[in-house]
Amino acid sequence: MIYRYLIILSIILLMPLKNLSANFEGCISIVKETIFDTTRYNYYIKGDMVRIEELDRNQKVKSILLVDIKSENILAVNPSKKLYTKLNKKKNKIAEENQYIITKTDNYKMINGYKCYQWRVKNKSKSTEIAYWVAKNDFDFFIKLIDILGSTENTSEFYRHIPDSQGFFPMLAVERTMVRDERMRTKVVEIAPKNINSMLFEVPASYKLYVY
Repeated sequence: MIYRYLIILSIILLMPLKNLSANFEGCISIVKETIFDTTRYNYYIKGDMVRIEELDRNQKVKSILLVDIKSENILAVNPSKKLYTKLNKKKNKIAEENQYIITKTDNYKMINGYKCYQWRVKNKSKSTEIAYWVAKNDFDFFIKLIDILGSTENTSEFYRHIPDSQGFFPMLAVERTMVRDERMRTKVVEIAPKNINSMLFEVPASYKLYVY
């Protein structure tokens, strides 16, 4: 009888640990705004798979990236032409860490129902400062994703230099010049934890492979 209770107790104690290690699954809708343009994206996340859709002005899917975080494979899909191609992982630029001044503040605000803390990253050589409002909720995919994609955009490049960012996701990122002029604003407009159909991460059989 005691042995049985010990087993039950062990299961109960392990349940929170399992939940904490679970990855976020769902859809995240993002809007990126500059003084010149506005771009919308949908991120679908399930396990090690991420689907990134870029939408046009009519909210139709313009292009798709399918990223396997575990294997680091990237597929670019063109829905209108029914083509797809394989992309190579980009090598991230090596930058001196002392170029980045990182401040994790206790300032916070609620965004999309999440308590978000402000992290600031400044790079004087680029005359740029980015304020991130980050939430932690098993968003383990994000730091791995931007590392695989290797984007040279400041919002991703600066974020990669923040220590201990595993599990966090920026609900809002505001890029400014050193004289406080805003250059870019990237914000989550909707986040929906839900079960995602695995078919979203597969290229339709009718699509042709484009080799460049």
